[in-house]
Amino acid sequence: MRRALVLSAETPSAVATVRGLHDAGFEVVVLAQDVLSPAAASWRASETLRVGEWRSDELVEHVLDANPDVIVPVTEGDLLRLAPVRSSIERLAPVVAPAPGALENATDKVASLAAAAKGGVAVPEQVVIEPADEVGRIDASDFPMVAKPRRSRRLVDEGEIWAGTSVWCADVSDLREAKRTFAAARLDTVVQRPVAGTPVLVSLLLHPDGAPALVCVHRRVRQMRPDGGPSACAITMPPDPRVVDPALTTARRLGVFGVPIQCEFLLRADGVPVLLDVNPRPWGTLGLALDAGVNFVGWAARHALGDALPSELRGSRIGVVRHYLPFEIRRVLSVWFGAPATGYPGRWPGRFEALVEWGYGPGEALIFRADDPLPAVADALRTARRVITGR
Repeated sequence: MRRALVLSAETPSAVATVRGLHDAGFEVVVLAQDVLSPAAASWRASETLRVGEWRSDELVEHVLDANPDVIVPVTEGDLLRLAPVRSSIERLAPVVAPAPGALENATDKVASLAAAAKGGVAVPEQVVIEPADEVGRIDASDFPMVAKPRRSRRLVDEGEIWAGTSVWCADVSDLREAKRTFAAARLDTVVQRPVAGTPVLVSLLLHPDGAPALVCVHRRVRQMRPDGGPSACAITMPPDPRVVDPALTTARRLGVFGVPIQCEFLLRADGVPVLLDVNPRPWGTLGLALDAGVNFVGWAARHALGDALPSELRGSRIGVVRHYLPFEIRRVLSVWFGAPATGYPGRWPGRFEALVEWGYGPGEALIFRADDPLPAVADALRTARRVITGR
């Protein structure tokens, strides 16, 4: 049996990766931080190496210990720690990740949107502010704005991963604070005009010639905060060409072939999809695609070992719903104890509505499965520990 090494076990996407690889016929080994790593709790993981948060200079040893046929990074942190030793690792086994140049551009919010725009894909208006620049060229009349770090993750001293996310800026003081945070990580600040629309995400796996092999389209029904954030609840949709075609253009222009990629759009009221971001790695709702019949990571891992991808386009079942309970709870808490960002144009739900708007059944859980319940238990305990310890 072929053997796959999964480089982290802490996230919902790691759980889906382990399940997808097992379903594709792999014996799965995972690198886990501790006993509460959810993906390591799955019976589909045949072996767990508890190595903590591994460093680049330790990875070759871990790969030799696992002796895999193929290596699967899960998070952007995995990809960053892998990068300095990738050439050495690939002498031992192929890696299921975009080629280094494609990965560099796909994780760069400026380069990825510029590549898409050159292909005719709609993107937000944006300004790039370098760490040494002042924010004065953003006029007060332009606010509110959205500020993002040029990269969501950065490898910093001693192998630590810096993580940052978008910030809603109601005025120039908010922008200065966001820029200070990003500049401390030596990253440019990307300032965008807000876009209103329905969050629709397109996941793809392309043949080496750019032809699509797998596709899954889903809509965010609810987000972690009513005014934004990752999916608390999502539902699969038909493969609407309005969003699939620009996603194909983006993936092809970035050169992401043979491995999964996800494009995040806001579908405006006029039917135009605006590209916000690109995920060249397993994404948080990967389990939704797997449960809807599309095994992105399994097919990509087999392809890395020389197997052909599906000759005819395969899509997901329509109307499959998945919830992620920690994000549903955080959404309710945001409504009850928070408020929308100043200037945010969207609708903020009422408190009672936030309590009753979601019906959470175990059959619709993102992680829980009746035949594989322990990852959900480990994830719940891990989440509780983070709340208690603040980490």
